[in-house]
Amino acid sequence: MIVRVDTDLLRRILTASLPAGTRAADLFVESRIGLSVAVDGPEADPADAIVERRWETGAHLRRFSEGRGESFVLDAPTPESLEALALHPEAVAVEWLGGTARLGVARDRAAGAVLEATLADASPRAEDGPWSDAARRAAVDLIRDALDRLRAHAAGLGATLSASASLASHVQEVLVLATDRDPARDTRSFVDLRLHARVERDGRSHAATQTLSAASPPALAALVGRGHAAEELVARALRGLEAAAAPRGEMPVVFASPSGGFLLHEICGHLLEADHILRGASPFVGARGQAVASSLLTLADDGSTAGMRGSTLFDDEGVAARRTPLIMEGILVGYLSDRRTAFATDGISTGNGRRQSYRDAPMPRMTNLVIDPGARGFDEIVASTPAGLLVTRLGRGRVEPSTGRFALAVEEGFVIEGGRATAPAAGRVLRGTARELLLCIDAVGNDPAADTGAPLCLKEDQAIPFGILQPTLRVARAGVTGGEP
Repeated sequence: MIVRVDTDLLRRILTASLPAGTRAADLFVESRIGLSVAVDGPEADPADAIVERRWETGAHLRRFSEGRGESFVLDAPTPESLEALALHPEAVAVEWLGGTARLGVARDRAAGAVLEATLADASPRAEDGPWSDAARRAAVDLIRDALDRLRAHAAGLGATLSASASLASHVQEVLVLATDRDPARDTRSFVDLRLHARVERDGRSHAATQTLSAASPPALAALVGRGHAAEELVARALRGLEAAAAPRGEMPVVFASPSGGFLLHEICGHLLEADHILRGASPFVGARGQAVASSLLTLADDGSTAGMRGSTLFDDEGVAARRTPLIMEGILVGYLSDRRTAFATDGISTGNGRRQSYRDAPMPRMTNLVIDPGARGFDEIVASTPAGLLVTRLGRGRVEPSTGRFALAVEEGFVIEGGRATAPAAGRVLRGTARELLLCIDAVGNDPAADTGAPLCLKEDQAIPFGILQPTLRVARAGVTGGEP
């Protein structure tokens, strides 16, 4: 179950077969392996774990001409069918062509080793890797450790607990071959642990969920072992029993690190994507060089930061990941682009061409939202807020690209009274516009923290992972309402 690709031969076929008038072509080859393990309760026998395995491979070929483009998708490729796709993609929809490419492109070369890319082995017989018995046992052990921690903490607080957990491990191998740049190859992996806890006390119950994400099973095990995820999840569920409706109206809102990153991803990440800019569907059209936020805010996209959820060596068009400044001390300095929309970024892609899978075309998408730290501490920021709302967790929401209007649910927060966080707050929605909120930021903390959860970015039905690194932020005023986002 391995796809081996002679990258040099395939690239030469791709170049030699360009139709007249075609400017360039690129070929995206992907292998994606998934392992899911679920255990229902701390006492479950590992033999009863629910295990699902997934493996898929595919390729996506694009040809670029002036003013238009063509796309061709191939499922479950073989080396021979990939060569046929590069040679004559129109024919692959009917039948793929085997044998030597009839373009005078030699299969054998006089000198040098074959430049071969091997895309993931998903064999259940492998001694290691996502599908191995060792990986399955490690997943079950990690799940049971987390459930044991949940149970012990709930018992210590006098609460009855029902809990479940699941682990999803993903490995994606990507190869990008293009006629106008060097080949790019990347292996991306992450493991997500989802915990669900329902607590009961004094005849009332409340449920809460938490997802932890890391780049590998050992890194995730270390995160569970050294952190307080289980304790915090139980505590959050118990706070839900006591949560009351918070005040409504315009008020200061403090976003504890890294809870506000999702909001800024929505109002900056999406609204600064070059496809929205070129269509005129963003409030930031024509605003480069202008003050669009508080001078306290410096914000960038950075797909090169090691260990973050959106980090890669290359984007899905083979462009190297990098740091792209977006807002510097309140001034809008950049947008996020792929190769197709690079006109908005001085003709150079920022390395943000991303796609959910080989079936999809890439689009400009944020990788990791990174906000530079300020000078103030969290306690100082809260203490200098006479009244308002402290947000510690945001939930579902929406943003209108053309206007920048947003609505996001507050999944967990606290009422601020007299410079102190007091009662748990629930049932509130933040509403406003992107530019108003950015201009109202009046405090930035010195405590940047990475989101260890598993945030997903949705755009045109494509879901991809992204990362957040954000210090505490305070907005001088924001709309707090009831209802649904």
